[in-house]
Amino acid sequence: MKTPPHTCHCCERNPLHCIVPPYIVEALLEHKDPAIRRIAIDTLTAGAAFRAVREAMPLPSVSVLAAIVGGKDRAIYDAHHTNGLPGTLVRSEGGPVTGDAAADEAYNGSGDTYDFYSKIHGRNSLDNHGLKLTSTVHVGNNFNNAFWNGAQMAYGDGDGVIFRRFTKSLDVIGHELTHGVVSYTANLVYHNEPGAVNEHFADVFGTLVKQWKKKQTVNSAN
Repeated sequence: MKTPPHTCHCCERNPLHCIVPPYIVEALLEHKDPAIRRIAIDTLTAGAAFRAVREAMPLPSVSVLAAIVGGKDRAIYDAHHTNGLPGTLVRSEGGPVTGDAAADEAYNGSGDTYDFYSKIHGRNSLDNHGLKLTSTVHVGNNFNNAFWNGAQMAYGDGDGVIFRRFTKSLDVIGHELTHGVVSYTANLVYHNEPGAVNEHFADVFGTLVKQWKKKQTVNSAN
């Protein structure tokens, strides 16, 4: 069976890897609730701005990072409901809990994902050279998405109606960070069949991160 095209309205060379694809957000433009329609517009507008920044970034280069060797290194930032990345640093590796659910979930989830790749696959972070895992929470105003932009993670809080905060799901965090692993290995073109394979890898490993952390069997997992 022919694999359906996978497009994300992104530049094929420097894509933005979102957990919620644009066609779903676009469908919300027809929602009966005007507030949901307004949030959908804001989400699509913010996504376009983030893609513009992504397109200005260079492709991953393992050779440049070859000298960076270290263990788990996380940094969590707060965008304060703006589109500015990375934002204000609120928690660094080994730092105390913040009391902010999204910030602490991003910290714990990125750590769980690092541990999964380290303990199960012998990999040192996404690039296998100890890359710092940078995450920003409270991105945008009711931003209905989460994404890996080639350098860091960014999480919206959701609108509280269709989507809840995206840091709440470990498999979402594992999914998006796996896009980083793909970028630093196969670096698949994010379009058509390679794009579909890219998403498939992210889906599978995002699920595996959660199953591993929760000690779930295939039958007990959702």
